[in-house]
Amino acid sequence: MHLRSLNEKIIQWLVDSETESIPDNQPQSSASEDGNHLEAEIHTETDGSDEDAADLSDDKFFVPRRSDSRRLVIDSDDDTSLTSCTDQMGSEHEVPPQQQSIIQPSQNIMYGKNQHKWSTKPRDPRTRTAARNVLHIVPGPTGMAKELSQPKNLFYLFVEEEMIDVIVKYTNAEIDIKNNKYKTSKYTTTQTSANEMKALLGLLIQSAGLKSNHLPTRTLFDTLRSAKTYKACMSAERFDFLLRCMRFDDRNTRQEKRVSDRLAPIRNFWEQFIENCRKWYKPGSCITVDEPLVGFRGRCPFLMYIPNKPNKYGLKLVMMADSSTKYMCNAMPYMGKNMNRGNEPLANYFVKELFKPYYGSNRNITTDNWFTSVPLVAELLKPPYKLTVVGTLRNNKREIPKEMRNFRNRRVGTSMFGFDKEITLVSYKPKSNKLVYLISTIHDQPAINIDSKNPEIIEFYNSTKGAVDTVDQMCSIMSTSRKTNRWPLCLFYDILNLSIVNAYVIYVSNAIRNGKKPLKRRPFALEMADELMKPWLQERYQTVCLQRNLKHIIAEILKIHDPQEGPSQEVPRTRKTCSYCPAKKRRMTTNFCKGCKKAICREHIVSMCNHCSV
Repeated sequence: MHLRSLNEKIIQWLVDSETESIPDNQPQSSASEDGNHLEAEIHTETDGSDEDAADLSDDKFFVPRRSDSRRLVIDSDDDTSLTSCTDQMGSEHEVPPQQQSIIQPSQNIMYGKNQHKWSTKPRDPRTRTAARNVLHIVPGPTGMAKELSQPKNLFYLFVEEEMIDVIVKYTNAEIDIKNNKYKTSKYTTTQTSANEMKALLGLLIQSAGLKSNHLPTRTLFDTLRSAKTYKACMSAERFDFLLRCMRFDDRNTRQEKRVSDRLAPIRNFWEQFIENCRKWYKPGSCITVDEPLVGFRGRCPFLMYIPNKPNKYGLKLVMMADSSTKYMCNAMPYMGKNMNRGNEPLANYFVKELFKPYYGSNRNITTDNWFTSVPLVAELLKPPYKLTVVGTLRNNKREIPKEMRNFRNRRVGTSMFGFDKEITLVSYKPKSNKLVYLISTIHDQPAINIDSKNPEIIEFYNSTKGAVDTVDQMCSIMSTSRKTNRWPLCLFYDILNLSIVNAYVIYVSNAIRNGKKPLKRRPFALEMADELMKPWLQERYQTVCLQRNLKHIIAEILKIHDPQEGPSQEVPRTRKTCSYCPAKKRRMTTNFCKGCKKAICREHIVSMCNHCSV
């Protein structure tokens, strides 16, 4: 049980960190999932088609405690059609309110429009618990990630130094092309290095931590209005130039790859990042799947418009995250309906592809109504998938029987249940003009929560549905994104945002398991930025021709107590003509003899002033 207590502490710390960083006026990631209440979800009458997901040897698991005090199982033989359940204890006892909220149809079998059969009788609650409901997997980092505590090292788990070298390689190729357009070369347009690219990433992460990513570059590099770190690393012109030139693939083969892959400009970088996310963390028993939208309004072959999202226009991702710790485990970009998915419906394809690393683990998937369908839920129970599902169901699905639909005389707060072997369907009426449907393969009884009077399926769904929305919200609150008209750069900004979130989840997990108090997310991000910029600042400090004021700023940032200073105040530094040059060919110089104080050019230092030292 020590694992359980540690896991609870980790989850509580992450929840507290999220609530502190989210302002009151911050919009939710999706209008259909407002707050923690299922009643806010909108189910529209659409003509959409029925588009309906690991090895356990290394997973730690234990049997969860049965919370029987919160469950009430109803099994009534009442023959009255569409009436409330009666008390099994006898007519002299008052019917409990939670039993009154369940409607028991008179018939034992209900049929959907496609003749799908549903039973109104649940299985005997005294039977043995199904094996798929026994295991509880403790989430946490794996492998080398367990030993890391420095923010920079955690960031390198997801954006490796080899990946940064690839960016430097292709960025320098783009710089060479752009240099041909300039008449004269200057430092702003010179090639970059790995240390400078890390410093650029550090500046982007620092702007996310300080919430200054939306500021214009000139304001960002103004030391009177922003941090001195920006100017210490590079000039504003250099900052903009590197972002304009940043590339992630070979320009010569890009057009050929784009024919078969719309994500070709950043495909290899994206796949490596996702592989690292899967590699360094083991998700828990419950995983959420949803569709965040990365805001973008430029030209993109797979640009999406979703009116109920905060950004409305952007790049749609299909993402899965751990329901408890909010770690982003896997993601795929949505590139239109013409994706190469075989004969699979689009929603089925995404669920099965995302959950390939977790086949056979009996994990639960929480989905919204875009993914959920009865055929998909039934298929995921079978080998090789062995996954359970809890999700909302669109009311146009042909498997829903007419008895479970809305009737004028049906009371608010009532529920109806249908059972098909391992599948449970519930119809719940939260408002007079609204009805919601949920389907579950981990609940097999018509259980009602005693406190909220809602079905246990709804309580479970509300507790696990918001993981991806929370990740999306955390990325929007602390974002590295800057204005750009290039969609690969927009997706790269989102990779940085997700790296910060995932690195912080691992950091909190390691700190609490080692008995240390972790930092909040903002100080963690700022420390990560400082560590990424430090090697470049040290390299830049050694530059001979660097401006004196920049050297003082860098010395202050690096905490160098003896910065390189100018010459002694006794020697004048004004510019004068050499005292030993011929009258018509006197050179200007700033070198002065320490003895006689005469101006001496470099040519006459040794030959004309032997009695003094310069």
